[in-house]
Amino acid sequence: MTKAVRAHSLSIFLLVLAVLLGIAAFRPIDHDEGQYVAAVALMRSGLPYRDFAYLQTPLQPLIFAPLAWLCEGWLFLVLRAVNALCAAGAAALLFRALCREGRSSRNAGIATLALVTCHAFLFAATVARNDALPLLLHMAGLALLLDALGQARRRLSYMVAGLLLGAAASAKISYGLPAAAIGLFALLNMRRVGPMNVLALAACGMAGGLPTLILWGIAPDAAWFGIIDYSLKAPLEWQMLNQRAYMVETPLSAVRLLRFLAQGPALFALIMIGMSRLQHGKSSMAEGLLHFVILAGLVAAWLPRPIYAQYLVPLLPALFLRFGLMLDDPRWSRPAITAIFILCMGAGVAETAIRMAPNVASADSPILSATMDAHAIGRIVRAAGTTGPIVSLTPERVADSGIGLDPRFAAGPFLFRTRNLLSREQRAAFHVLNGESVAKGLTRHPPAAIVTGQESAPSPASPQGLESPLIAWAKAQGYSATTLPSGAVTLYLRRE
Repeated sequence: MTKAVRAHSLSIFLLVLAVLLGIAAFRPIDHDEGQYVAAVALMRSGLPYRDFAYLQTPLQPLIFAPLAWLCEGWLFLVLRAVNALCAAGAAALLFRALCREGRSSRNAGIATLALVTCHAFLFAATVARNDALPLLLHMAGLALLLDALGQARRRLSYMVAGLLLGAAASAKISYGLPAAAIGLFALLNMRRVGPMNVLALAACGMAGGLPTLILWGIAPDAAWFGIIDYSLKAPLEWQMLNQRAYMVETPLSAVRLLRFLAQGPALFALIMIGMSRLQHGKSSMAEGLLHFVILAGLVAAWLPRPIYAQYLVPLLPALFLRFGLMLDDPRWSRPAITAIFILCMGAGVAETAIRMAPNVASADSPILSATMDAHAIGRIVRAAGTTGPIVSLTPERVADSGIGLDPRFAAGPFLFRTRNLLSREQRAAFHVLNGESVAKGLTRHPPAAIVTGQESAPSPASPQGLESPLIAWAKAQGYSATTLPSGAVTLYLRRE
């Protein structure tokens, strides 16, 4: 790799990182973020599944656990920044991989710009969820594997690629399908790849999954529920309770998948790749691998119901690597195609820009506001001399208070709102309270404080809002209410 490519890769990394950090500062808080912030915070005192519920494969809280101590008081903000760092790294790796495959810096830059302007990428990169870390790991593994197939052919490359791909699935289960597609491709092309290289890829892929297997072995029932059962049952139950069964049905799911693909150049890239495949027929080894992984990424995006933008992220590395490999063909530089491409990029950034605009205009950073609320919670609770953990359905807003989170609320609203998903024994074993069991659970172990205000919207399943049982219990027990600096959150403090 030339010095120029290294310099360009670094420039792209720094530029993308600066943009993503700016977006992360002003993006509204997503209610998915709480469970991931809580999981890292709770690593100070326990492990996923064994000590608190976690609804994904566990690598992210394991890797980010040191931040719980190093960045205490600023964890939520830092987790957003770290996700931006991971996503910017993935963009730089895409550029570098295409240059190593012999593509010009110009076309590698176009493919990288296409990735960065996808709504799914922008969302994953600027919230404290578990999308950006596996994106980085998968992009690195796929880029290394392309290098091994083309130039290097070193066994070490296959080993490291397998480890990275397996680790991506250990950070988010949906990366398991693309990883499996890579394994299948290697098996089908064993003579060209080499039996020992296939074995190295598979063995190290399994090694990448060891964090999941180890924690599964420690708490098998809770891990099975968090990784498998929850995603299969809970979203369907919630949509049925809210009289929105249509959200999980095939017609609307197909429309939503197309919508999220069209929010950015992903759909455009898929169409171009399909046209190229039909016209040329025969593919190189690298192109054949990427076709396998693109199909697996589409299946991974299609399976969860309802479909959301972030489910497309496992598709993006292979999609834009393949897109970048075809840009040297002069047919794709026609003015009409260029205009469509620019429109697609505009569609990709539009939602992010619209959602940020009010906060930018008012110079109001939601992440800083939440952090200031958390600091206020800590001051108030410590000044009152009240002991015990804090209960909230929005744990990202209290993780930086310096007061421990109640591990029974580690999943935020997502397990609290379930009805018949878990038996009483399972709720106890998995450290979970739901609306039905919360009053007894809080009475048995009273918290120091309860924080509400962000899950109060009424719905058919919860006409008075999800937080209403918490508020009712706090008032019945004589907790005193204080509005926090943001004005959007209320602290109920136990009186000693």
